[in-house]
Amino acid sequence: MRLLVTRPEPDATRTAERLRALGHEPVMAPLLETAFLDPPAPTFRPSAILLTSGNGLRGMLRWPGAADWLDIPVLAVGDRTAEAARAAGYTQVRSAEGDGEALATLAIASLDPKAGTLLYPAAVDRAGHWPERLLAAGFTIALAEVYRMDPVANLPDSVVADLRQGRLDGVLLYSPRTAKTFAHHVAALDPQPPVDHLSIYTLSPNVASSVTFGRIFTAPEPTDDALLALIPQSVGTSPSGVR
Repeated sequence: MRLLVTRPEPDATRTAERLRALGHEPVMAPLLETAFLDPPAPTFRPSAILLTSGNGLRGMLRWPGAADWLDIPVLAVGDRTAEAARAAGYTQVRSAEGDGEALATLAIASLDPKAGTLLYPAAVDRAGHWPERLLAAGFTIALAEVYRMDPVANLPDSVVADLRQGRLDGVLLYSPRTAKTFAHHVAALDPQPPVDHLSIYTLSPNVASSVTFGRIFTAPEPTDDALLALIPQSVGTSPSGVR
C-alpha cells in the first residue's frame, strides 16, 4: 500500500522504515514541526521525571543541569520514549506502555507523593487530563513547556498531486493536532480531491474524532505496533493501483 506518513521527525523516518520492511511504500509529509523553547531550568532537584514524548526529553536535555539528574527515576509514556531516556544515560527508567492515563496510573502506583516535586517537561499544546489524577492523589507537579509543535502552512505539492490522482491508499495519524492539521489542509483544497477511499489509520479515538472522511481504523492501544498491525499485509496491487 502507498501510505502517507504525517508524524513529525525523527519519528516519521522510523515509521517509514518499518512500513518499507512490511512491503509498503511510505510517502513522507510531516505536518508538524518541532520548535524547542528555553524556559528557565528548575531550581530544585525533581523526585521523578514524567515523559510523554521524546521531544520532552530532548527539550529537557537542553538544560545544562539535566546532566546531574541521570539517577532520578524516569517514568515514560511508552517504550520508545523509555529507550530514548536510557540512551541519554538515565538509569532508573520505567515505561507505562500506553498513554497519559497509563503514565498517571504508573506514577500513582510507584511513586511517593511526599518524596518531592515531579518534573513534567512537555509541549505547549497538550492533550488529556491525566495530570489532574496526580494532583488529586497528592502529588506536586512542575510543568515545564520545553517545546511546541507548529503546523506546516500547506500540504506538499507532491502530496496534493497524489490526493488528486488517487495515488494514496491510506494515511497514518498519530496525534489529534496532526489529524486536525491534515483535515484542515484537505478541506482547503479547491477543487476537493477524492478522499472517501482512503484508509485512515489512527492511534486513538481522540485522533480519529478529528477526521470525518475515509475509512477510519483505530489502534486498540496507543502504540506504533498496534497502529501498524491495522494495515493489511502488502500483497499484489494496492487499491490505488500504485502498488
